[in-house]
Amino acid sequence: MNPTDLNSPLLLDEGTIAELRDVMEDEFVDLIDSFLSDLPVQLDTLQTAIIQQSADAVYRVAHRLKSSCGTIGALRLTDEVRQLELAGRQNSLGQAPALLDRVRAVAEETVVRLQALQE
Repeated sequence: MNPTDLNSPLLLDEGTIAELRDVMEDEFVDLIDSFLSDLPVQLDTLQTAIIQQSADAVYRVAHRLKSSCGTIGALRLTDEVRQLELAGRQNSLGQAPALLDRVRAVAEETVVRLQALQE
């Protein structure tokens, strides 16, 4: 673990996951499925918006994705997506490709952990 990892949020908030399981019961798996199905679509939409240099689209998509990540308890992914949201809001997309690469890397870890919860 490198020193920056000590400042990173947990990958998943176990409390949020437990609460969702309790409240949603059998529909919890459907919620995870829906998130996992939508995530690649949102990431591709962000990539397109970055390529097109559309700060407004980056902001809107990142904002929506950030909310979804927060709802599911994906803390680290929420934090990474927030950086893209901020870049879009500030109309400063110079670092957006690198930010999206980080988002994708954290998304891969998050997907693995969420898929394990479905079993």
